[in-house]
Amino acid sequence: MKTVFTILALISIVFAAGCASTRPSPVTPGAAKMYLEPGRTHQVEVLEKFGTPNIVTRRDGGEMWVYDKISSNEGSGLLGLGGGGGGSGLGGGIFGGLSSRTRSETTVMLIVYFDPNDIVLDYKITQTKF
Repeated sequence: MKTVFTILALISIVFAAGCASTRPSPVTPGAAKMYLEPGRTHQVEVLEKFGTPNIVTRRDGGEMWVYDKISSNEGSGLLGLGGGGGGSGLGGGIFGGLSSRTRSETTVMLIVYFDPNDIVLDYKITQTKF
């Protein structure tokens, strides 16, 4: 029995380590406001914080980097009204077992403009959820 618990503990540790290595994208309006300071933030700092951009283009002697992140979330729920009580023998309510599915998508686009010295000149960020 002790061996079974040891194996389960090891599997849990490996699973937790695997989950810890996947981190969500830092491209958010809050992160942009926190880490991008026009006139001060260098291109290398942007690369370290936000990773490789999706699009790089030259503009007015500097560069423009575009980060585009799309994430979707799908879930389901159980609708139920009432809930039977006491010794009535009624369980599940009126609509017990009726389920619903929801899906939402969030799009975040961050555009960072650099001057010819690779310093952040300006940035724009938009977030849309539908």
